Amino acid sequence: MIKKLYAKIFKLADRNIVKKRLSSGLKTPSYLKEELDIVYGGDSERNRVDIYYLKKYSHKKLPTIINIHGGGYVAGSKENLSEYSMKLAEQGYFVLNMEYTLSEQEGFPKPVFEVFDLFQFLEKNKDIEEHIDYDHLFLAGDSAGGHIASTVANIQCNPSVKERFRVSGGPKISGLILNSPVFGAFRFGNLPIIKRDFEEIVFGKYAGSKLQRYCQNLDILTDKFPPTIIFSANNDFIRIHDIIFCRKAEELGLDVQSYNFVTGKHLGHDFIIYNLSEKEGLYALEKIKAFISDVINDALPKGVIKENVNLRKKPKTNVEVVDEARNDIEENKK
Repeated sequence: MIKKLYAKIFKLADRNIVKKRLSSGLKTPSYLKEELDIVYGGDSERNRVDIYYLKKYSHKKLPTIINIHGGGYVAGSKENLSEYSMKLAEQGYFVLNMEYTLSEQEGFPKPVFEVFDLFQFLEKNKDIEEHIDYDHLFLAGDSAGGHIASTVANIQCNPSVKERFRVSGGPKISGLILNSPVFGAFRFGNLPIIKRDFEEIVFGKYAGSKLQRYCQNLDILTDKFPPTIIFSANNDFIRIHDIIFCRKAEELGLDVQSYNFVTGKHLGHDFIIYNLSEKEGLYALEKIKAFISDVINDALPKGVIKENVNLRKKPKTNVEVVDEARNDIEENKK
């Protein structure tokens, strides 16, 4: 019952996203190069990737972003990130927007293995690889896609974890760009039945395996984890993952930028991805651009930076300004 309800909720949400996307009439700008549905792995239906980059950079290696969509492990598609991928490409990046196997077909961490399949495919495909700057390769993920991205990052910076997953090769991850990320499956410690059902939903045939432990990234973070930028909101139902990750990052001395949007009822889970033309979306794109630039130029601010963002403040009236000044004067007299 829980499994069916869980899948139904996320698939319904995904249908609404698809409906909104189709109604928007999204078109690829003429100045962008787009190649769709390139098969990168053994499953020709699930293992597909789209690429985007500015045509004027056709013969240049570019900082590269691999986009990994969310959807609660059971829903979602790369098409949901098409606009986001285009917006990133417009900033001068080479963007790969990948599809992967959903958990109902096999279970997590199958998508992690498929990221490594994509790595191997790219190394063999010279037409695509000529655009990739492997010294500056970033993973971007939203929601469950954030779990996939952070798991790959953990593997690439931790040899013992890589050995557990039995994968090889792949580039160094320069940084993570995460929207409303999950860093591991919810545990439901005091609700064993829900815990069991949820783990079966997420991990499928891997549920209860030794490998499952190494998919709980908050438990196995090290000081080698790459720089990370996160966007979340007070109304995001999984914001706790951002909070716990930042706490762990502070203990380990990691470089993290966390932006939490504190106003706007519609600013909830994954809001950046689907509100790219609003001020919050534009703000996030600028922060991502600055983050990538700072990583490339070794100018990233050190430590964990947490910022509450309010872009919907009403301008203060003259009366409010005067009242604040009077209050400040009175406070200083005390």
